[in-house]
Amino acid sequence: MRMDTLTRSWNWRTPSGHEAFRRSSWQDRDVTRVEDPRSAANAGGGGFAKLREERTRMGFTAVPLDAPSHGTVGVLHPWWGLTEPIIDRCRDLARQGYVAVAPDLYCGQTAANVEEAQALRRQRRGTPVWRTIVAVLDQAQTHQPGGQLALIGYSMGGHWALWLASRQREEVPAVLATVVYYATRACDFTASHSAVQVHLAESDPFVTATGEAAMERALRRAGRPYERHQYPGTGHWFAEQDREDAFRPEAARLAWDRTIRFLDAHLRADAP
Repeated sequence: MRMDTLTRSWNWRTPSGHEAFRRSSWQDRDVTRVEDPRSAANAGGGGFAKLREERTRMGFTAVPLDAPSHGTVGVLHPWWGLTEPIIDRCRDLARQGYVAVAPDLYCGQTAANVEEAQALRRQRRGTPVWRTIVAVLDQAQTHQPGGQLALIGYSMGGHWALWLASRQREEVPAVLATVVYYATRACDFTASHSAVQVHLAESDPFVTATGEAAMERALRRAGRPYERHQYPGTGHWFAEQDREDAFRPEAARLAWDRTIRFLDAHLRADAP
């Protein structure tokens, strides 16, 4: 099936504590990963085969070591938590020459099903989510001081990416490009510097036509560049490999190729 852009541009109980959620098996670490350039190219389409990875309770960072970075890309996870597919996306971005960071909004906890994800999202936090994200982005940008910033958000992470791109608070750094997977949010984008690209499913109970139209009007009103893609035969979470019932590899590959081209166009100084 061709994935053309459509025109117009478990049985579980809520736990009483954190113990019932799965925890990622990580410890704070700093690892240099050296890959076969051919395998790196196959995985991420780029030639940067030497990466440094940092994993802490605040998130995951992948840094290209054999070439200057084109900028920093924040990858905001869905309500499942910071899962391996999101970490792999960071590695793919580092292979393309970006410093990639995925803030961990659940401090190592991940959800196996919808009920767990809902419970994790409802947990009370001492620090607002947006401040957590900004702190992690600021830390990642120390790898390339003064570099440009982009965001990619999946579902719940897409909502936060759009809010951050709208710059509702002066503490939020300027975002030049925002890519959102199966999420919409109608913000006041007047103060935004960001171009926006969205990847939507054909059938999605979490994204309404009304919500999408409101977001598009807000972006157009603010004069922000807007690019929309929708993928036939897909549903919510179609780009996440660990969602076996929803994952559609052909659509996911096409969406990711478009994501990289969009980031390159807005962040890379050598973009044609």
